[in-house]
Amino acid sequence: MCLVASIATTITSALPLPTPWNDGWLNLTVIHTNDVHSRVDPANDVGVSCTSQDVAVGQCYGGSARHKTVIERLRQSNQHSLLLDGGDEFQGTLFYTYYKGNVTAEVMNELGYDLGTIGNHEWDDGPLNLGRFWPKLKFPIVCANVDLTKHPELAKWVKPYHIFEDIGVGVIGYITNTTGDISNAGPSVVFTDPIPAVQKYVDELEAKGIKRIITLSHNGYKDDMILAANTRGVDLIVGGHSHSYLGESDNPLSEGPYPTIVKNLDGEEVPIVQAFCWGRYIGHLDVTFNPDGKIVAWKGAPILVEHSIPADPQLLERIDGWRNEFEDWGKIVLGVATAPFEQGGCKLRECSMGNLVADGMLSFSRGLNQEQARETPYPDMAFINGGGIRSGLPTGNITVEMIMTTSPFGNRLAVVELAGEEILAMLESMSTGYNQATQKRVTSIVQLSGMRYTFDSSRPAGEPRLTQAEFLLGQEWIEIEKEETYWVVTMDFVLNGGDNILERKDGRRVIVVERLDKALMEYIKIKHSVTPYLDGRIKDIAVNSIQDGDKFTSYEGERFKTPIWPISTPEHIKSQYPGGFEEMLKDYERLRSHFGVQKLEKTFVFEVYESQQEVLA
Repeated sequence: MCLVASIATTITSALPLPTPWNDGWLNLTVIHTNDVHSRVDPANDVGVSCTSQDVAVGQCYGGSARHKTVIERLRQSNQHSLLLDGGDEFQGTLFYTYYKGNVTAEVMNELGYDLGTIGNHEWDDGPLNLGRFWPKLKFPIVCANVDLTKHPELAKWVKPYHIFEDIGVGVIGYITNTTGDISNAGPSVVFTDPIPAVQKYVDELEAKGIKRIITLSHNGYKDDMILAANTRGVDLIVGGHSHSYLGESDNPLSEGPYPTIVKNLDGEEVPIVQAFCWGRYIGHLDVTFNPDGKIVAWKGAPILVEHSIPADPQLLERIDGWRNEFEDWGKIVLGVATAPFEQGGCKLRECSMGNLVADGMLSFSRGLNQEQARETPYPDMAFINGGGIRSGLPTGNITVEMIMTTSPFGNRLAVVELAGEEILAMLESMSTGYNQATQKRVTSIVQLSGMRYTFDSSRPAGEPRLTQAEFLLGQEWIEIEKEETYWVVTMDFVLNGGDNILERKDGRRVIVVERLDKALMEYIKIKHSVTPYLDGRIKDIAVNSIQDGDKFTSYEGERFKTPIWPISTPEHIKSQYPGGFEEMLKDYERLRSHFGVQKLEKTFVFEVYESQQEVLA
């Protein structure tokens, strides 16, 4: 298989769109979304429900009622349009948990989608839930590389492609063939290599006289480029899965141009588009097909669905009604916190909320082992990326809504077999701040249960900093051995390379179990009363800690001052430094000592450091 040697690095200049001069020409407006994850309400920069402050500063994006306004405007701009979705639509928020996709189905029908494909998260509650969801949709579902032979009740809802007879366009769907490893589809659903599957159905469509062929993908940006380079006959790829924003290079989210152009096996250009996630953007590409069925011109860009776009009043009223219905459910009390659980430092150090979440993960997974010993191995330890813990808990009652706010992303627990060598390398990465294999910056440390480690941050850059790593076997702490293997509970996000904690690897022995929010709810219901504490799971011997017997007194809220940010600081920078501006400057000092000044001169941190040091005064 050839690699993508012909990927364009800049946007190919688009020709002016010609006016159709006979029936052989087609101007088509492609409107697309992907990875909305049930954000029927607007969401902020990190994809969670907007606060009043988010609204006040105009950082509240998306929402299905605004989507309807944008979509209708785009439809009016051209006689022919298609509204397509690249999967992972109905999973990820309180709406999903309460309604099991009912709200998403109603909203997608209201928006008038023409076609959708399947995302990996659609399988999170197993095949049975899709059997309830798909019949509610008023549009077809396409996926060419999923084998549902053992699920005839599902197979009737999914076809490899759909032909829009009125415009002579065929659309083939496909999904990442890693879905079996990162979802709860189960062994009876098989996902195959999308490249031969797509080529098979391109050939079938062409044999039927269909010249205009689009693919609708939940395969990821890079893998879509590989597919484009290794097939022939695909005219356009509309993508999803990797949450890639494609667009102007000065946008810090950008992973490439919109569209990205790749040459196929015949040397023909294939445009690829994707529209980030959470409904923040709606993709929009106008294309012109010539009489031979080839795209000869295109123009378009993702549309930021921001606060100035008016919400459709009728749809907004329905969404408000749905929200009122589940608010009572969100107030259900699960247990009691005897004191506040702090979350602010969870990306940097041991934190009380991190201990609670990691303990819940380990306890829940061990409980599954007791109930289903043949299916779920007994895990030795657990860890979660601290950035996946989105809030703490106040003193008093713990409600469903609080837990949903803590873990809003719908990520799932995964029991995975890891070599001791990989665990030790991960902990060294936590100690240095850089992934040992990729040298990428680790954007969040891990919070732990059933394991602990010690490191020395005073050691010079380049020297190992990890000094000890152990796991709890019964009542005894045992060294983690490089040559041994261990069963570990972590998150699917981490296994997919999230926060640069682990390298994503195919072929791991993984059992995906339950969503994190559900596991935490069960854990707190069983415990009922929970108390925050720190116990030295993460120790930096270069930092003096206040000890109280065998326990460590919490210093959360004291180590860092109230965050003070220059007005120009981007939100994505703030989110990386929960300790605020002072923490960012400390990180800059560390980076400068490691890399030198010249390599940092073009960074935002450098500019702030050089121009606004008075903030520290």
